[in-house]
Amino acid sequence: MHKNDWNKEDHFILRLYSPANPLDRGHEGLDEVLDLVDSLDVQLRPDIVHLSRRRKYSRQLVHEKLHECRHMASTDIYLARSRLPDEELTFSFLDQGTEDERFTLELTIKPFSVVREEDRTGEYAQHILSLVRTFAQRFPLSKGLAHGFIDYYLCNESHLMRHQEPKPIYEEAYWLNVYGPRLVEQLGRQRLLSTPAAHMEELPGSAVLWLTRPTPADFDSEEARLAQALALVHLRPELKLAETLTTLRQRSLIFTPLPLQFHEDVADILRWEVEARGLEHRRHLVERFNAYHPPPVSEWLPSSLAPAPDVDDVRQTIATYEGHYAEQLIALLHKDVPDLLKGSLEALPRVDHHLWHFRWGRRLPDEEKQLLIPALGAWLGMHLVHTLGGRWVPRRTQEETAVVVGDRAWLPFLRAHHALQGPEAPLDYSCTQLFRLAQRLARPR
Repeated sequence: MHKNDWNKEDHFILRLYSPANPLDRGHEGLDEVLDLVDSLDVQLRPDIVHLSRRRKYSRQLVHEKLHECRHMASTDIYLARSRLPDEELTFSFLDQGTEDERFTLELTIKPFSVVREEDRTGEYAQHILSLVRTFAQRFPLSKGLAHGFIDYYLCNESHLMRHQEPKPIYEEAYWLNVYGPRLVEQLGRQRLLSTPAAHMEELPGSAVLWLTRPTPADFDSEEARLAQALALVHLRPELKLAETLTTLRQRSLIFTPLPLQFHEDVADILRWEVEARGLEHRRHLVERFNAYHPPPVSEWLPSSLAPAPDVDDVRQTIATYEGHYAEQLIALLHKDVPDLLKGSLEALPRVDHHLWHFRWGRRLPDEEKQLLIPALGAWLGMHLVHTLGGRWVPRRTQEETAVVVGDRAWLPFLRAHHALQGPEAPLDYSCTQLFRLAQRLARPR
């Protein structure tokens, strides 16, 4: 699997912080900000502005509608592109804020694979560097960074989860690092300028820009992690190179693809769960799911041993299964599982995944389970009948009700009962697994 297939949701971020709010100077300051927008390379220049609705970007429009960008004690201008690459450019202006963060630029490029495009990695790197230089020429800089967002989030996760500010910028080494004059003085200019780096540059206003690698494309590679570790150990003498490198390599594992070797009967259910949980959990989940094998299907018996119907009206009972119970399931879940409305087999694993992902087997009270179990069982039985040519064998005791397909009698209501007995039960006792086994074993008609 290619890295871009493994890591589809990551994106590239650039954040620049200034201690000065340009809007303190009114429309003159706003013009300087919009000059920055116009200076962007055509491949990064936005053409959409988000106001009360999306509008085609123009300087005049932003000036006229600036009041619509006002929220409490801040003003936020959101720009985007109508063409690829998918991009968001946000300017945030605070009436009052910390001494370092009264004006913020944030550029997001989605997905991260854009900056990995073959033969264009250097081009994107130069566009980003040009933007930083242009910013520094117009506004004082306090700090800045550019990196892959998920890796940035992971290295700041403990702070962010405690609702604290991200770590001080010098505690991590990103692809692009900008230190303003206060940080430069704190660390020592000569010490900072001697940091091992792919590129080091002094900016206007006494700020310093440095790169760990020539481009952001390989931020998680062994070469990049070594470069980040060497820079960190230089700037923070209390760190040990081996320990720092080990930590960075552990983060890189998250971005390293693993083959998906899931059990065939539940592979799509597991894949959707992997996709739903985010890249930071992906490797752990793939390792776990590669080793997972659902319990053998036990809800069946030889058709010769299936008891005969014992209900008063077989036809009416079947109509109740397919008309009342199965429709209950569709009414309950169709908004979350639209495939239910199509009546297609694609809904089987979708329903199983929904019940498992949202832990229906744990969160449903017993009285609601008693309503959902017959609905799920009847719906599974319908697929056995109408897709595999099965025959209902209704029983007064619902869990004895069978659908005979070939030489086996499947027990869909019993399977539904098992599937709702705990948080993992919708996976361990999925409708999908039973149906697919029945499909393989069905004799040619």
